[in-house]
Amino acid sequence: MKKADVKDLDNKFPSRPKNRYLNKWEKGAPIIERLPIDINPFMAGVITGFTMGEGSFYLVKTKSKTHTTGYFLAPRFAITLKLDDFEILETIKDLLGCGSVLIGQKAASFKVTKFRDILEIIIPFFDQYPLKNIKKDDFNLFKIIVFKFAYGEGRRLEGIERLISIRQFMNQGKCILD
Repeated sequence: MKKADVKDLDNKFPSRPKNRYLNKWEKGAPIIERLPIDINPFMAGVITGFTMGEGSFYLVKTKSKTHTTGYFLAPRFAITLKLDDFEILETIKDLLGCGSVLIGQKAASFKVTKFRDILEIIIPFFDQYPLKNIKKDDFNLFKIIVFKFAYGEGRRLEGIERLISIRQFMNQGKCILD
């Protein structure tokens, strides 16, 4: 190919700056809490109790070929119980109106993976019905990560590193990867 041909191609396809796609919260939309209004205090206490015993707030970090940073980050919430108790997890799922129950060979888990559900249901729920044990510290760090994430902190490598630095103090220093 001649130099003139390359110049013609440059004119036909000028390099454009990449668009930065903002989520609705980065654009200024309010965070709308979607807590179930008919949850009774006893069942809210049950959910809080199971979370204090068998719950986990964590941040998943996996390698990604599609993300510009090379990593995919996602906050998650889970309660894992023995297989016999999967009906309780189904009740929790129905009461909160989000998440899914996964049944394994030895255990069942209630997991919330949708970011919007974590931001608008899980965080407001535990703000209203607070944890009383060591998990409250994990929840507070998790909440910081989720809000930073909502406002675009995880879009650049430096932001990912800051979120990971917060994560290292969660779950008694244990890093959880899916």
